[in-house]
Amino acid sequence: SSPGPLHHPKAAFEGCYHQHSDDDDEDNDLQRESICSISSSSSSSSYSSNSRDFALSSGVFSIVCICTTLGSGGLIIGVGPFIERMVKDGYFSDRCNDEDTGCPAQYDAMNPIFNGGFQIMTWATCLAGLCLNTWGPRINAVLGLMVLSGGCRLLAVATTDDGPYVWMVGYGMIGAGGNFLYISSFHFANIFTEREVPIGLLGGIFNLSGLIFMALNIPELDIHTFFRMYFYIGIGLACVVVVLYPDKALQPGDTYRIQWPSVTHIDCRTPWKELCQEEVLGSVASRRFINFSILFGWCTMVNVVIGGLMPTLSASKSNDEKQVALFNGYVYPALGNSTFLFTPFVGYLIQKTGFSLSMLCTVIVTQICIAMCWLPSLYSQYAMLVFFNLTQAFAYTMEFTYIQLTYSPRLYGPLIAFVVAFQGIIGLIAWPGLSPNPFGATAFTPVLLICLVPSFLLYYVGLHQKEHDDNRKQVQSQITSGSTNKARLAGMIGEEEEDDEGKAAEITHTLHSQQDLLQNDIYDK
Repeated sequence: SSPGPLHHPKAAFEGCYHQHSDDDDEDNDLQRESICSISSSSSSSSYSSNSRDFALSSGVFSIVCICTTLGSGGLIIGVGPFIERMVKDGYFSDRCNDEDTGCPAQYDAMNPIFNGGFQIMTWATCLAGLCLNTWGPRINAVLGLMVLSGGCRLLAVATTDDGPYVWMVGYGMIGAGGNFLYISSFHFANIFTEREVPIGLLGGIFNLSGLIFMALNIPELDIHTFFRMYFYIGIGLACVVVVLYPDKALQPGDTYRIQWPSVTHIDCRTPWKELCQEEVLGSVASRRFINFSILFGWCTMVNVVIGGLMPTLSASKSNDEKQVALFNGYVYPALGNSTFLFTPFVGYLIQKTGFSLSMLCTVIVTQICIAMCWLPSLYSQYAMLVFFNLTQAFAYTMEFTYIQLTYSPRLYGPLIAFVVAFQGIIGLIAWPGLSPNPFGATAFTPVLLICLVPSFLLYYVGLHQKEHDDNRKQVQSQITSGSTNKARLAGMIGEEEEDDEGKAAEITHTLHSQQDLLQNDIYDK
């Protein structure tokens, strides 16, 4: 987890490179043996330090994952149990007229709560990305958890008479505040050398959070009681974040240390300065960035549309109320939100093959998910949820991995903001465009065709990315080759005479300059 020898020139170049010569006297031999002993001891100490740092990094990262699971915006993805609990508690039952509670019209009336709430969360995430570098992850996450707690409090006192849009605002506040915490957690992946899998784990946590709402299936736990409890959970998480999160985001190679909170780093001009950077504007205007943003925005929009339709979709495919309640309360959240099972593998796939294959897979699983919504049986939707899950796994893992691995770390905040802005604009199709369903509560075909037909254009994005993946592999190969040359030239440094320290320092400086140039070349490409 901590930087290896290549990050520490002194450690990399320490060693016993002198060859024994017949002309060397006994004193020099003893001196060299002493130097070798010191070098060996230093190496052992370095490995011991690395082990301690790895244990600390793993422990901290585990706590961050737990806090993020309990408080990310992914909580609102648990819409199935939430809506089913509202039906059982009698909310909006007046929409059923003479029908039994749980009719499609009742579900459709509550559809804006999720779709509109997701839109609120999306635009708040855009703001979170801009604010991250303004006041740092600690303040960003704490403010988010305060908003989350406020949303929980609003839902704890809301009634049917308030209308679906009050519920939508409260639901959106939970997602919005949670994503301030979520966005502020990804920099912890930088304490590991290989970042793809940790980023994948954090990406999966977004949907793992949705499983928490399954607690609403407990008969004694109604809507008001649950959200009163979660109000206090949000406050408790804020207290943990104050202690654990740093004031400034961790950079690649940093070692984690607990820091006292401060406000000296706050600069409210940061968002404007970051958005106006030539590098940011150039990246956002590039065809590559626009293509990725459209692919991500469209696939997540489809996910939101199907997620919002799911309760109505299931109710239309079966007249068995128990089966519908089982699907919405347990099957939908369990199968639809178990993204964390797949995101580490998506991260590994990206690490080994680049982004092109993952982009193509994202489009394929999205289209399969849409097509399976037309199947007539409720049980067929069990299989559909697997592809619904895979769509989220690929999309959300790529969102953060693509930005962190393709561009310079200093561009992370503004570029995330632009990606999420694209997502928000495309998401207007889901809400208010398709929620409530403008074609009728059970008219699913027009909605699904709107989602499916344009998605065929997204195959171009994955094919276009192939060229950039090849460039990245080429530059990484150069860095690997440069590291090999560095190790070879390390011997040259060790063989320099003691009075020629200037030449050794010059070689060291040249090697590091070359590696920095190659690393910058990766970001440029």
